[in-house]
Order: sequence, then C-alpha cells, then structure tokens
Amino acid sequence: MIKAPLIILDVSNPAAFSGIGSIIILEYTDEDTAMRAARKLTASQNRYQIHPGRCEASAMPWTDPLADPDELRRCMRDVVALSMLPKAWRNYDLRRMCDSIAGALFTMLRADFVLIILQNHDTHLTELLRCDPDLDPASVDHVRAVLKRERATFGGDQGFVVANGSSGRNLQVATAPIGLSEYAVLAAGSFRAAFPTKAERLLLTIGANQAAIAFPHWLGDADKRRFTMLAQRSTDFIGIASLSGHIQYVNPAGLQSVGLATPDDALRLRVLDFVSRENRQVVRKTIWPLVLRTGQWKGELDLVHFGSGLPMPFLVDCFRIDDPRTGQPMNVATVSRDLSLENHAEAESRHLNETLERRLEQLTIELAAAHKKLMAEKFEREQSDLRFRSLRDEMFRMARFTAAGHMAASIAHELSQPLTAIINSMNAAKRLLNRTDPASLAIARDVASEATAEALRASEILRRHRQLVRPEEKERRIEALSLMIEEAGELALSSAAPPGANLKFELDARATHAFVSRVQIRQVLVNLIRNALEAMADQEQREITLATRVVDDGMIEVTVADVGPGISEDIACRLFEPFVSSKHNGMGLGLPFSRWIIETHGGQLTAESKAGGGTSFRFTIPSEGVGDAN
Repeated sequence: MIKAPLIILDVSNPAAFSGIGSIIILEYTDEDTAMRAARKLTASQNRYQIHPGRCEASAMPWTDPLADPDELRRCMRDVVALSMLPKAWRNYDLRRMCDSIAGALFTMLRADFVLIILQNHDTHLTELLRCDPDLDPASVDHVRAVLKRERATFGGDQGFVVANGSSGRNLQVATAPIGLSEYAVLAAGSFRAAFPTKAERLLLTIGANQAAIAFPHWLGDADKRRFTMLAQRSTDFIGIASLSGHIQYVNPAGLQSVGLATPDDALRLRVLDFVSRENRQVVRKTIWPLVLRTGQWKGELDLVHFGSGLPMPFLVDCFRIDDPRTGQPMNVATVSRDLSLENHAEAESRHLNETLERRLEQLTIELAAAHKKLMAEKFEREQSDLRFRSLRDEMFRMARFTAAGHMAASIAHELSQPLTAIINSMNAAKRLLNRTDPASLAIARDVASEATAEALRASEILRRHRQLVRPEEKERRIEALSLMIEEAGELALSSAAPPGANLKFELDARATHAFVSRVQIRQVLVNLIRNALEAMADQEQREITLATRVVDDGMIEVTVADVGPGISEDIACRLFEPFVSSKHNGMGLGLPFSRWIIETHGGQLTAESKAGGGTSFRFTIPSEGVGDAN
C-alpha cells in the first residue's frame, strides 16, 4: 500500500514563528487513518490546520501566502531539504556548514545575497557571503554596518531597507539570530518589494535554527577531538575509572609505562590492580574515599609493572570528574608521571657529587704541590726576564743601526735614478752647447729642463725619507689618474728605455681621479715600469701594459704588466723584502718602499707571475669619492 504524507501546521502560537507556525509531517496508509490522527492532535489546546498530501490547502487568513498548492509544495520541499542538511555535515568543518546553509537559502529564497556572521571567540570563521555577482559591494558593506550596529535587535520580524543609488531599487533585508548569541546572525536580502514573505521568513528561521543546533555540536566535537588527541599524545599516564574503580580508559603512554599491550587489557582491570601490593591498603581506605569526598589527591605511589611485576614510583594526581549539569560525581581520573628516570637521575647525581668531593680533595692536594712548583718556576722566570730585557735592549740598539742602514741604502737607491738622469741630461746639454745652431740650443734647453725635473724629484725623495724620521702631514689631493700614469711612463722611458720599448694603455673610463700624493704614486709607477723594462732588456718584444679599473669599496686598481720572463720561484716568496733583488746591480729597496707607499694610502701591492711568461704588479689606491668623504 502506498504511503502519503500528512502535513499539519501548528498555529497555537503564530507570533513565535512569524505567523506561520510549526510543521509536522506524518505518513499514513489511508486517508481515514490520517484524519483520526489529526483529530487526536486537534483535541489538545493547540490549533492545527490539516493538509493531506493530495488535498488542496484550505483558504484560512493566516495561510494566504501559501494558498497556492504549488507554492505550498515548494515550501514543504524546501523545509524538508533544510532539515536534511545536517546529515551531510558529518565530515564538514564550520566554513563548509555555513556555505551549505548559505547556498541552500540563496536558492530557496531567490535572494540577491545571504550573509552569515559569526563572531564567536571559539571559531576562526567570522563571515561567509553568498551574493549575486552584479550586486553592488557597497550595499553589502552597508548591511554589515547595520548588523554590527543593531546586533542586539536581531531576530523576529526585524529587518531594514538599504537604498541602492546605482539601480534605483531598495534592497529588502531580513535577519534571524543564530542561537542566543547576539554576535551570530543570518541575513538575506532581495530587491523584490514583497521580500520576505512569511514562507521565506520561515525558511530563514529554520536555516538559522539548524545552524544554531549544528554549530555547538561541531564545536563540542572539535573540543573532544582536541582533548582526545592531547591525551593520546601525552607522555604521562592518563586514566579514567568509574566511581566503583573499574577502568574505562588508559592512554597509550600509560599502557606502555605499566607494560600493557592493548586498551582491552586495561579495561578488564580495576584501579587497585595498578597499585603495588604495599600501597593498595592506603589507596582503598584513604586515598580513594578522599578523592570521592574532596575531589583531589596528589602524592607519590608505587604502581606495578605487569610485565616484570616490579614496583615503579609515580607522582599521582588523582581527581574527581563531576557532571557539569547536575554537579554529581561521574568518574575518577588521574594524570601521573613516572618518576623512575628522575629517581635514577637523582641517584646518579648524588653519586657524582660524592665522586666530585673526593676528586676535589685530591685536586686540592695536587694544587698545593703545584703551587710550590710554580713559586720555584716564578723565581727562575724572573731571572730569565732580567736576561731577556738585557738582550732586548741590545737588540733594539742593533735594530736602530739596521734601520739607519736601510734608510741610507734606500736613499742611495732612490737618488741614484734621478742623479743618473741629471748627469746624463747635463752631459747631453754640454755636448749640445758646443754647437752653435739654434736647434741644438733648443734641445739643450729641453734637456736642462729634464735635469731640473729630476733634481726636483731627488729633492722630493729626500723630503719623503725625512718624514720617516720626522713624520709630517702628507699632502694628498684629488689627482687626474691618467695624467699621472702618462707622466710616469714618460719619465721611465726617458731614462731607462731600451730600443723598441712600447707602452700600452688600457684605462677605465670610470677611473678618472684618485685621492693620492701625486709624487709618491708617480714614484711607484716609475719604479714598476723601470723594473719591467729591465726584465725585458734581453728580448725583442718589449711591451708594457698600464691598466686601470674600478673595484669595490671606493678603490681603483692599477696594473703594470710586462711580457718578460717572469719572477723566479726563489725570489717570488721574498719579493717585497728589503735587499732582495734579481738584478746584479739592484739594491732590493724599490719594491719594499713602493709597497710602503701604497699601504700608507690604504691600498695593497701584489705581484703575479704567469706560467707562460710575464709579470703583473697590481696596486690599489682610493678613488676621488674616498677623498670627498675624508
């Protein structure tokens, strides 16, 4: 026999349901059975309107909005659909629940938007919105503002209108509270002037009620899952028993600590089974009654290990769990910590302390003996210090003589070059003056000018060496780097250039100026160029490359590279030491003083000999930017 629905509307308190009433859906096998059930319901104080599933709805005043049978069927279908939503929420999170309600109501109400606001501290979800893509966002923002401002008045027939300036239509908004919280609300809006009808308000209220029921359950289940996970992952012994002492739960760490394999092994036991024989009497007569009477006991007890049978010390926190509704005791629980490791650590600590005390006594005796030995060594050291100071004074005297020798040798070495150039220039000028033609006289004047320049350079060398003995302020300024390099090349070629010598310039366009002492850096360049020319004196190809480039930290790198035979291995490691030279007549002071000049400028001078021949000397000097900063 086919069953058909009987729909009964409870209208005993229409105001509570916005004039619609509650809905009861029954199933019956025939119409007579349905009518008998209806008469029993209507015999109570409540008033019902009965609608058999295949009968027309009667035209009563409060059911006018649902007078159309199709409208009534659609409303019943939507009510049933809303009531079925919780079945799909079993594996949903809170956001998916809200989205499910909003999506269903958005379709059922033919709304332009559905908004759910949850401002509960227990959840991270604060808002979920379903809306027509063409809806002006400003309208929804206005709805939010009204809901936050008037949240205490949510529910019942409360609603408001939002003017929409872009379309000229007003947005009708209806609200329903979610539970008893004034911070949670379900709102829907439509541009239809008749929105919401009583049926639509009923659906909105049902949706809010479903949310009000489902959300606390979900939050409660989430709390249960969190506390269960906490208990499962805890390293302490966590157990729950009935008031009579039967075990109801033991966490994995507790099972492992007492040597049980599975939770079922624990469920077959009682609380006293976990306690060592020596402590069972005090648990039965003192601790258990105290927990039932006062609610808690904390102290140390020995529990038994079911595998070995040995007692294990535990710090036990035993407490009573009461029913939050009635306040009556429900269970007894414990959170206990195994003290075996701590006791073992304390025993080891005591043993270590005793060992340390004995060792300290032995060390005290050894230190006393060592002190006597040190006093004797101190006396010997004082005598050694006297001898050392005497030798040091003698060494300082010798060092001063050596430094004076180095200074004299350096002056002689550096003056030899300009003096040689002066002698050569003066001899050439004397020969030219013996001639009477004007060209020879003009060349003689140029040669005399070169001799004057070399004499000035010799004077500058003497002044610089005076600064070693009596330091004076060094005059540095921003100089044109390319001009210094060209001048140094001309000076080097004019006095020591073999036939066929060639200078090649590779100058960085960015390295234009440097903050240096012009005379000192030019002297370094002349020394390096002359060394390169002397290294290539016995070969046909004589090319020297002078290059510049900008490096980091505001410095400029200058390179003097030749194509000579390179530096021998026995000289390379001592190249910058005084009096070390590969030339037969060299004094070995040019490179040490060149390095000293570069280091006083804050740079470095290095040498690199290539495997195929040739040597590159590189030094760094500060650029003009460093000079500006200073």
